[in-house]
Amino acid sequence: MDKTDETVIDGVKNHLLASRGLDLTGYSHSFVLRCIKRRMGRTGISDHKEYLDRLRKNEAETNEFVLALSINVTEFFRDEGVFEAFSSKVIRPLLAAKNNIPGGILRIWCAGCATGQETYTLAICVEEELKRYGGNNNALVSIVGTDLSVSALSKARIGVFTAEQMKGVPDRFRLGYFVKVGDNYQVSEALRRRVRFLKEDLLKEPSSRYFDAVVCRNVLIYFSRQMHDQVLMNLCKALRVDGYLMLGKTETMMGSPRAYFETVDPENRIFRRTK
Repeated sequence: MDKTDETVIDGVKNHLLASRGLDLTGYSHSFVLRCIKRRMGRTGISDHKEYLDRLRKNEAETNEFVLALSINVTEFFRDEGVFEAFSSKVIRPLLAAKNNIPGGILRIWCAGCATGQETYTLAICVEEELKRYGGNNNALVSIVGTDLSVSALSKARIGVFTAEQMKGVPDRFRLGYFVKVGDNYQVSEALRRRVRFLKEDLLKEPSSRYFDAVVCRNVLIYFSRQMHDQVLMNLCKALRVDGYLMLGKTETMMGSPRAYFETVDPENRIFRRTK
């Protein structure tokens, strides 16, 4: 990475901090540079400094860049087998425990949710597990998806997806949890009522705590090592003791946060907070 790249990256970081209050200190330079180059390609600008000038003067482009920063490579049921494991090893025992507690609430946080596919996947998994009880489980359910991008969150709340975006959804779920809207599909109103989407910065103290499960997949890889540990500690703080954390299949539990967790499923990166 040459000096010009570093100057532009610092300029972008300073602009987003001043204009949006977004502190990108923890994001790796290589990730920010990839976002810059992606937006340069979309805008037809070939010079880094010219793009920085446009970013500073054009609010619409700033909005687009913030959206690009959102870790929005997201799919329904991404990685075969992961959500089956999460259903059987996390949701199922949690629902069984909540069923025995008057007013028990199953609380799940999907961190870095982008446009919502993974959050809705979790909601479908919960609904499928509830069906095993034939309506006799008394647990209440609260699922929250968070992201930095206001634009991505708006799309998530609407819950409309293209046929291409729906390719990972099994036919029985497509029929049971979606409504055809023209050439697209919209998440059913009943499932959308299960989910809330909120803005959250993972580098800051969590705004809510005592979650039973936190899902943060394919997000940590975009942070520097130091910030990686900080994000993990914030996720740990958001979990109750004995709560579960699921990371992406390429992500690891490292550093000081490791002392707070035991491994439940190493292949699918499922951990349980022990203290």
